[in-house]
Amino acid sequence: MRCKNCGWENPDKNAKCEKCNVLFSGSQDEPESVAKPFAVGFDPRETAKGCKGCGYPARADDASCPNCGRSFGNRKPKPPVIKEDTPPVAQPPDPEPTPAPEPTPVPEPKPAPEPAPVVAPAPAVEQPAKELCNMCQESILDTINPWMPSEQVQTDVRECSLHFVMKEGEQANIIPLRFSGNLIQLNRGNTEPGNQTITSKVQAELTFENDKWYLQDKSALKTTFIYAGEKKELKSGDVIILGNRLFEFNVPANSPDEPL
Repeated sequence: MRCKNCGWENPDKNAKCEKCNVLFSGSQDEPESVAKPFAVGFDPRETAKGCKGCGYPARADDASCPNCGRSFGNRKPKPPVIKEDTPPVAQPPDPEPTPAPEPTPVPEPKPAPEPAPVVAPAPAVEQPAKELCNMCQESILDTINPWMPSEQVQTDVRECSLHFVMKEGEQANIIPLRFSGNLIQLNRGNTEPGNQTITSKVQAELTFENDKWYLQDKSALKTTFIYAGEKKELKSGDVIILGNRLFEFNVPANSPDEPL
C-alpha cells in the first residue's frame, strides 16, 4: 500500500506508514486531521522509483533525493520555471569614474608689514593765563564764587595732633598722633590699640567750630576728661574727677551765676 502523505510503499497489513507514521485511510485509529496531502506541485504519477539510499519516492526529473540528498547520477536537473510576470532584476549602474584630485593651491607669500607711521607728539597746550583782580591783584580762579551753592564751597580742613604723656619707664620717642578734619572721632583703633580702657567704638569727638576746638565725651562709661591745668569755665552738669571720685557740678536755681 502506497502512503498518500510521503509515497512510501508499505505492506498491505500495515495500518500506518513505516516512513512518516501517518495512518492509512479506513483505519480505526485514523483521526480526520492526520492525513496530509502530497506536497504542493508533487504528482505521484511522476514518481519513477524510490531512492536507493532511503527508499523515498522521487520524480523522474529529480537529480537528487529530496529526503536524504542522494544524487541520482544520470538525471538532469529540471530547469527553474520563470514566471512571466516576474520583473527583471535591475542591474546596478556602472560606478562613475572618480575625478582626479585637484592640485593643492600654493599660498601666495604675504607682503611684509608696513612700518608704523611715526606720530609726532602733540604740541603742549598752553595753560590760560590767570586773570588778576584789579583791586588786590590776586588770581580770580582761586577765589570762591559767591553764587556757587554752599555744599560745593570747599572749606579749609583743620589739622591737630595728640602727643602721648609719658608714664614712668616709658620711652619718649613715641610718634605723635596727627589728625585732619573739622570732625574727628577718637577710639581705641586710632589712638592706642592696646589700651582696653578706651572703647573701640567712639570714645570722644573733636570738632572745630568758630575757630575753636571742642572736645565732647561719647563713651558709654563717661570716661573722657580734661585736666584742669588752668582756670576752666564750669557749667551746670559738668563732671569733676578728684582722685578716683566723680562729682557733678551744679548751680542752684535763681543763682546770680545762673543766666536767666
